[in-house]
Amino acid sequence: MTSTAGSTTKPTPKLDAEHALLRLLELIRTTPAMRGLTQEKLAQVIGLDFVASGSGRYGAGERITQDWWYGVELDQTLVAGPRLDFSFNPDQTGAAPSMSEICALDFDRFASELEAMGFTRERYHGEHGRVIHDRFERAGLAVTVYSQQEASAPADKAAHACIRTVLVN
Repeated sequence: MTSTAGSTTKPTPKLDAEHALLRLLELIRTTPAMRGLTQEKLAQVIGLDFVASGSGRYGAGERITQDWWYGVELDQTLVAGPRLDFSFNPDQTGAAPSMSEICALDFDRFASELEAMGFTRERYHGEHGRVIHDRFERAGLAVTVYSQQEASAPADKAAHACIRTVLVN
């Protein structure tokens, strides 16, 4: 995937951030175990064309705002078993733009959807009580969600958690 930093053209993605996450939730809902996930099912549910990036690895992504793009990769070559990676990434490496444009489906709503699907939740903390990630598990599937504050200010946005990365295995 290439960066289009500096472009003044407004992106016209197939999926905005909210719909990409909704399709990811649908994929999780309809996938009992990762071993059964195929490139075809991934493309059908997500709605993007997935390109092989090596034997057993498939990826897709698109720029969704001036500041953000997302990527989805299925890696079937890992020793621990297949894993799906979904992440929002700043258009410019090292940038830290506000997540407001991509936070319509926030962490709390995403977590509630997973719990409604029967996943149990465990939160992992680091130093000083900082949240590292939340892990959701049900028989045959685990989902690890990394969140990030919407923006550094004002206080309500600093306290609002958005989705940054989702790992499914």
